Amino acid sequence: MSEDRARILNLLAAGKITAAEAERLLDALDGRPAGDSVTPDAGPVIKGDPTPLLNALPKFLYVNVLGDKGEKVNVKVPLALVRSGLKLTSLIPPQAMEQINSELAGKGMSIDFTNLKPEDIDELVDALREMEVNVDGAEGEKVRVYAE
Repeated sequence: MSEDRARILNLLAAGKITAAEAERLLDALDGRPAGDSVTPDAGPVIKGDPTPLLNALPKFLYVNVLGDKGEKVNVKVPLALVRSGLKLTSLIPPQAMEQINSELAGKGMSIDFTNLKPEDIDELVDALREMEVNVDGAEGEKVRVYAE
């Protein structure tokens, strides 16, 4: 067993990474070229200690759609955009914010933007690290949403 593979398995055993993260790292190790590199789908290839990369917050939210007739949609949303959007909410007048919250609640989304703080967004982004949604539609459509 390689030193990198053993290090990843030890991190998993110690509870420092999830099984999904370990799988992604092991897959990256299996397909890596001779030097360090980054592959777009497998994530970073690790040489040495992978802990700093695993502790970094995700930078993007990805949405991939494969339609039943072969059409493809790939969307990459920078999570910095979410943080910027939160900062912009501070510019919305309180009366307008109340109306926004009321309209969202009417649509089943009870989010109070007046109480959101930047540290809340960092916690949300950190939680996205372990989120992955895969949907297989009845007509053969496939949707994948994940953060890296």
